[in-house]
Amino acid sequence: MARPLNKKLDEGGFYTRRPEIEACIDEALKQSTETVLRRAAIRNVRDPDYMPMECLLHLMREARLGKDKSMEGKLYVLFMSRCEARLKRAIPDGSRTDAADLRDEVMFKFNVMFARVGTNEDATALDYYEVSFNQAFQFLWWKQVRKDNARKNILVDIGQEKDEDGRPLDEENTLAKLSEAARSPARQDNFVYLAQVGKFLTTLSPADRETIRLVLIEGHTIESDDPDEVTAAKILGVGRRAINKRLAKVAAALKKFQQES
Repeated sequence: MARPLNKKLDEGGFYTRRPEIEACIDEALKQSTETVLRRAAIRNVRDPDYMPMECLLHLMREARLGKDKSMEGKLYVLFMSRCEARLKRAIPDGSRTDAADLRDEVMFKFNVMFARVGTNEDATALDYYEVSFNQAFQFLWWKQVRKDNARKNILVDIGQEKDEDGRPLDEENTLAKLSEAARSPARQDNFVYLAQVGKFLTTLSPADRETIRLVLIEGHTIESDDPDEVTAAKILGVGRRAINKRLAKVAAALKKFQQES
């Protein structure tokens, strides 16, 4: 029998799998390793032995919880290859210039959730994926696409911002590079860059650090004509001028830090 899900619904009770998924899991738990792996490798959903993603994910989580590293590794390869195929259909090459980076980011975020299985951290993050994998995975990549689009707008906005003397706020793209690296931390060059800059960020005041987080990392617009939009100015309780002064100060300090490193 499949292990019950632990994630609670807002209205009370717990998440539950569809009956056909429960039946698939119960069947798979009784089958041999060879049969399970053969079924997990089937991509044709019309094949009677096809294993739904919800079932495959459950088996992968169970293998991790049971410390069966061999089984976990074999299921992981098959599971992730299916995820990658889905992402290539959802975000195909040529659909946008950063399609490959976006797919890498989505896979990175999913792997972070899977890494929590069996730890003291939130181990229920994947429960909904066992309820409706397609919907949960679609939400994951769509959320990343929207966040990416917002950050791209921020990169453009930062390039257009001026300091008090009318000069470009980020003339040497120091802040733009930080924002771009934070957008794709899984890339090796960005990972190394962020590791170096991380030391610098710890030297900032809480106000400056929060400004950097909101504007450059999370992609909040500084100010907006839309009264309902949650902007950095609203969250911080200051205007565009104050935020630009903070950004200009951080840009100058970051440039100096990089020159001295």
